[in-house]
Amino acid sequence: MNKVIGLITTNYTNGHFGPLAQNRPAATIPFGGRYRLVDFPLSNMVHSGVRSVGITTSHCYRSIIDHLGDGKYWSLDRKSGGLFFLPGSIYGLKRFEGKFLLRDFIDNRPYLARANGHLVVVSASNKIYNMDLQPLIRQHRQSGAQITMVYKEIADAHMKQGPFLDLGQDGRLVGIRRQTAGHAAWFMDCFVINQEDLLALMDWYETMSYVDLMEIIYENIIDMKIDSYRFDGYVGAVDSTYDYMRCSLDLLKPEISDELFNNGRKIFTKVQDSPPSKYRSGSHVSNSLIANGCVIEGTVENSILSRSVRIGRGAVVKNCVIMQQSNIKTGAFMENVICDKFVRINEDTRLSGNRYTPLVIEKSKEV
Repeated sequence: MNKVIGLITTNYTNGHFGPLAQNRPAATIPFGGRYRLVDFPLSNMVHSGVRSVGITTSHCYRSIIDHLGDGKYWSLDRKSGGLFFLPGSIYGLKRFEGKFLLRDFIDNRPYLARANGHLVVVSASNKIYNMDLQPLIRQHRQSGAQITMVYKEIADAHMKQGPFLDLGQDGRLVGIRRQTAGHAAWFMDCFVINQEDLLALMDWYETMSYVDLMEIIYENIIDMKIDSYRFDGYVGAVDSTYDYMRCSLDLLKPEISDELFNNGRKIFTKVQDSPPSKYRSGSHVSNSLIANGCVIEGTVENSILSRSVRIGRGAVVKNCVIMQQSNIKTGAFMENVICDKFVRINEDTRLSGNRYTPLVIEKSKEV
């Protein structure tokens, strides 16, 4: 698939992530004990044969570069193609949450105009799914469409953040809505566009560079042939701390975990070798995901622990996400809490959030 290049935007923000995105883009929020959100779109592209992938970065780019490095864990440390870090704007307009700001495309025209890029696969980095992109690309080529947008059919649109696609009987895009209710075609922040059409849109709207590409697509629905592609698998959207907690705990459902991680298309991530976790005498763990390097002496229920987390004797952790190298000391009690990396919870401390507003402890804090 050497005629396809990829572009992943990572400078998305909406103000609903709290401390989780205070010093990092949402794309590098840890997820599932060992991954970052950006691992999912990047792995989808690599498995589908995309060998050139550009990553637009925000002003908080250190964690992106630290995590992705030269791309070797995604087989992108190569002479032909590879991983490209591209300058991105800080914020986009809020109509579609600024995930595809036109300025980012214009500023990176040399990458998008690469001779081998007949098609461009564009994706945001806040959606969690494992998808083979090859059928999407085949359909796009066979249909003669200029743009093909990926969606999932859902029944609870009032619970989701848009945009939503209005589709004709032939699957062609006829409208875009930010909000709706009931059954809807939920846009997955992923689309394929012909290189020549993308470059033309960039030229036509160059003087309006601070609009979002979704707004431009909306304005050109009649003039362009915009097709759609339906995806029927699991899709998790991380647009807030509530979404993050919900999607994290979804991994405790075997059918979702198997679809994401055990379907033959591995989600690649940065490798950090750690020893197996230790479960001391008196510990109790149920329905939880425990990464390597942890030491468990207390009780862990319905929770996700990243690498090298310590749970002290008598400590109780329920419905929580505990990130890398956090230390929950003896006798502490935590429920509906998200602990960022390197957090220290002192002895006998009690912390509780609730299902809809989990308590978030920011990185490196001591409580």
